[in-house]
Amino acid sequence: MQMPVLSVRRTAAALACAATLISLTACKGGTDAKDPASGPAPSHSAAANPVTVPNGAEKLSAAEIYAKGRETNAAAGSFREQMTRQGAKSDLLLSATECVGTVELSAKGSFEIIRKGNDVWAKPDAKLAEQLRNGTGFTISAGQWVHGAPDNPLMKSLDSWCHHEQFTDPDTLDAGTKVTKGKPTMVNGQQAVPVILASNGESVTWYTATTGKPYFVKQDSTRADMPDVVYSAFGKPVNAQAPSGQIEEAPTK
Repeated sequence: MQMPVLSVRRTAAALACAATLISLTACKGGTDAKDPASGPAPSHSAAANPVTVPNGAEKLSAAEIYAKGRETNAAAGSFREQMTRQGAKSDLLLSATECVGTVELSAKGSFEIIRKGNDVWAKPDAKLAEQLRNGTGFTISAGQWVHGAPDNPLMKSLDSWCHHEQFTDPDTLDAGTKVTKGKPTMVNGQQAVPVILASNGESVTWYTATTGKPYFVKQDSTRADMPDVVYSAFGKPVNAQAPSGQIEEAPTK
């Protein structure tokens, strides 16, 4: 099937990445699982925000709404990102330099991840450890924490699921991108305005809150191999902590 030409940096990247999950590198621009560092995943959601004062986001242009949502999320400093797409899902609490949560890659296995500054730890299950041995040559133990720097080839690939660029380099629409805005609607108990980018009969819709702070709260796609994402727990500290017990050092090649 012909891939639609979408002129949003990370939406296009998501399309390209869908066919290369075995590389373990996450698609940019975008989980139900547990937080390995601090127990069960946070239950906070956009609906829990008691602020209902209108922010006027729906009065902006479609491109301005999209930019405002991305900028407001980045300014929060941290949030929970729950992503699902065909063959993968993740549940992560993250910031520019921290990340805790779980990534599941369907039949390819799963892993828990912790990032704190210049340290990354990951714990693969047996399926993923086997995939790494057979597909990349990395030999690591199943069910055991592996440690490395963010620029280590293996750890860099796993840490890419944490999408730190959402804080350091918020996505923007290209000048030539044609987008439309819809009417405000309820999203997870909060009013939000949708912005739709469509091409070749397929589309991606982003929702920005119209009350309280104009957070970008949700992304919906019409293709199974593109991510659907829910954002919540804005400003909640990540509080990443190094795991305890035996820890291996990540292989370098």
